[in-house]
Amino acid sequence: MHRIRKILAIGYSVRHIVCSGSRAGYEMYAADAFGDVDTKRCAKRHLLLNPFQLRADVVKMLNAGIDGIIIGSGFESEDLDFLTAEDRKILGNAPELTKEVSNKAWLSSRLDDLDIPHPLSCTGREIAEGEEKAKLFHYPVVAKPAYGGGGTANFFCRTEKELIRCAKQLPEFLFQEYIKGTPASVSLISTKREAVPVSVNEQLIGLNSLSAPGPFVYCGNISPLVTKLSVSERMCELAAELTQELGLVGSNGVDFVLADDEPVVIEVNPRFQGSLDTVELSTGLNLVDAHVNAVKKGILTERVEARRYAAKAIVFAKQEGMVMGNLDRDGIVDIPEKGRIIRRGEPIATGIGIGDSRESAFAEAMLIVATYVCHTMLRPFPTSISVGLVCR
Repeated sequence: MHRIRKILAIGYSVRHIVCSGSRAGYEMYAADAFGDVDTKRCAKRHLLLNPFQLRADVVKMLNAGIDGIIIGSGFESEDLDFLTAEDRKILGNAPELTKEVSNKAWLSSRLDDLDIPHPLSCTGREIAEGEEKAKLFHYPVVAKPAYGGGGTANFFCRTEKELIRCAKQLPEFLFQEYIKGTPASVSLISTKREAVPVSVNEQLIGLNSLSAPGPFVYCGNISPLVTKLSVSERMCELAAELTQELGLVGSNGVDFVLADDEPVVIEVNPRFQGSLDTVELSTGLNLVDAHVNAVKKGILTERVEARRYAAKAIVFAKQEGMVMGNLDRDGIVDIPEKGRIIRRGEPIATGIGIGDSRESAFAEAMLIVATYVCHTMLRPFPTSISVGLVCR
């Protein structure tokens, strides 16, 4: 079997993948939309993606003698037919399978078939063609694109009239009953024969303290999730069953909402997840290495236990500004270069915290954000942090 040495990671942001692979000893190459300081430090070569010349840019990188390709977030619905000749190099799920599973409407139908708990869901087209479907929902209803993660385009429809109007305007959107509870996820490593859950994680969603630009925007994770053992075990069972039924391999994640300790499946991420940072810090497992071994060798990692708590907090720009200082310091990742213009609602950087409790890990991540990130912008934002610190 050909040894995997050089890996190209392609995605909207691939810092977490590239730095994990580098720590595992792989020669990493990166193509993403940010080109953060730590991405470039961990990559042999970085390419700033241009969506209008994606094919030419990636082919250029492939000419560097790449042994394997990891496709990250942001490319779930992209046309990657030009990689057909490189299928044997793709480390993970085939693009067509990723596209299918990432389609939230398709997944909802599949979850119905498998009798796995999930929210009532309809496409905009289904509601527009049969307005009586709007009467089936309890309100509010969450509107979200059929493809894409991060929650940036999600919004509420609070009445039947509003739902019908939005459904007609957005026929390709999915409209999903809102489940109130704790956002969570399960990270897994899978082969074609078996799936092993490696961590149950709390998700940080829509935090005002991090200036999230919307109520569903992904703001980070805390690993492991603090919950009852029986609840964690049930989530792991459902996630493993679903991953196997869908035929996923490598690193995959299943998003849940815990409603009164009952896990409800929200989405499946057939790729590396944003929780990679906290999972690795909490368990000591290198996810890129485990991913490569599962995909290429059919070797599964052993079940791991959390050694400590780890938190990541992504802080967003409350208004436009320029990065004025050097953020390259311990506890900060996704480090923007000095002089970068950051638009309102875009991520600035990520604070990382470690502790012997959920509270201490989260407080450390927030302290790092408040102490350093707030003061690197042309204008002082965000204006407040939930741990009681104020950027002045």
